[in-house]
Amino acid sequence: MTMRVLFAGGLIIALLVSAGCGKSKENYEKSFKEGFLKSFVTSCSEGATKASSSVKAEQAKSMCECMGKYMVDKYSAVELTKMSANPDSPEMGKIFQEAAASCK
Repeated sequence: MTMRVLFAGGLIIALLVSAGCGKSKENYEKSFKEGFLKSFVTSCSEGATKASSSVKAEQAKSMCECMGKYMVDKYSAVELTKMSANPDSPEMGKIFQEAAASCK
């Protein structure tokens, strides 16, 4: 699924952005999640609007922001990183469904 591929790409970008020497675990976690959320929203929104011409950019961004926030609030940076190793797994499909359902 396109969103899963975009999720993995966004996660890699977030990892690179948030990596740094001497950061405490808390700072790393916060920085990682901020970068992840930004990358996820961008990738998710672009994927949603490309996948369906009936999805408006504002709708996609709003839903993707909500889904991304759900994931960063529920999962740690380590968990999000592990998820990216297998973005097409049934587990990730379930996580995306839970995230989407929380946004209704």
